[in-house]
Amino acid sequence: MYIKYIVSILLLFNLLSIVNSAHAIPAFARQHGVSCSTCHTAWPQLNAAGREFKELGYRFAEEVGEEKKFSELFEEGFPISGAIIARPFDKKDSGTKKVRALHEIELFAGGALSQNWSGFMEIEAEDETDFKPEIATGILSYHHNRAVNVQFAWGSYFSSDSYGFLGDTFRMTRGPVKAIDSAFGKADGSSGLRGTRQMVGLYGRPIKNLFYNVAYSGIASDTEGVDASNIHARIAYDVYDGVMLGAFSIRGDNATTNQNFVRNGIDFQADIGDARIQGLYVSAEDDITNGAAADNTALSLQGMYVFKNGKKPTWVPIMRYDSYEFLDGQEVYDELTFNLTYYFTQNVKGYVEYWKQLDVPDHLTEDSRLTLQLSLAY
Repeated sequence: MYIKYIVSILLLFNLLSIVNSAHAIPAFARQHGVSCSTCHTAWPQLNAAGREFKELGYRFAEEVGEEKKFSELFEEGFPISGAIIARPFDKKDSGTKKVRALHEIELFAGGALSQNWSGFMEIEAEDETDFKPEIATGILSYHHNRAVNVQFAWGSYFSSDSYGFLGDTFRMTRGPVKAIDSAFGKADGSSGLRGTRQMVGLYGRPIKNLFYNVAYSGIASDTEGVDASNIHARIAYDVYDGVMLGAFSIRGDNATTNQNFVRNGIDFQADIGDARIQGLYVSAEDDITNGAAADNTALSLQGMYVFKNGKKPTWVPIMRYDSYEFLDGQEVYDELTFNLTYYFTQNVKGYVEYWKQLDVPDHLTEDSRLTLQLSLAY
């Protein structure tokens, strides 16, 4: 039933690729006089140079230690970027067709503020919330050296992580990675590992191949961090050039509901030529009524291939498998996501995405969804 829509969308992408040749370069690229592909394999996924740039406080290695005045930010180009996201076609099998011509508007401001300080802030407005602006992320960081960086954040557990699968910032698809989106028993809120929270932490690289992050945080969506008691730790080790293995552990207590929770996970990322494979497995334990605990798991595997014209991405096919549980493993969901993205320029892209549930609990009906989305960052 969706074939005619897919064919029309692909024809539209090819037409636009012929007529569109302008390049609008976001603020970081403008300030440093580089192209987006310097730091991105395919925006917003980062390559090794991009990971280093982020971890060093939005500096390239040769800029570390340079004295920088706040006024210089404006001399190098106004440090603000924006993104406009349109979703002109969105149809869920269980729902009605939607024309979300303007789906989301985002404003980003960030960069090196001085020799040792950097900051980043994102304000977004979405159609689901009647376009009411809200601070999606706010980060202030002090950079002592490569091994020791202090971060004060309103963000997710993995705000400092730059590998591209644990953080929702690097999402390539409409649907979020379920292993970080699943709330499990909801002791840590309803937005999963990607939930925004008040957080103070340390991160860095004591050796070149090893990244770590430890932090103290509150419950997701609690803007004041009341009775914060969450502790999380994360390590990621570059086994080979382009191959990372990682792990994390989270221990917390929801003071409002008086529930303890645990989240443990292992993840990997492998770049093989122009292909990238990512995976994440999470086990979760949540206190429930009468002192009992619920154990659930989630698994996400994603593969993508970046076709290029020189160094610039063109077509990027993506496929992801998600499996996750609720109610102490009694409810199991299995899903597939197919996405075909086309980059008109390095920072203008469009995609068609088909999402399909393969297995759902017996009392539910399997669902599917087809989405067309266009994104411009400037």
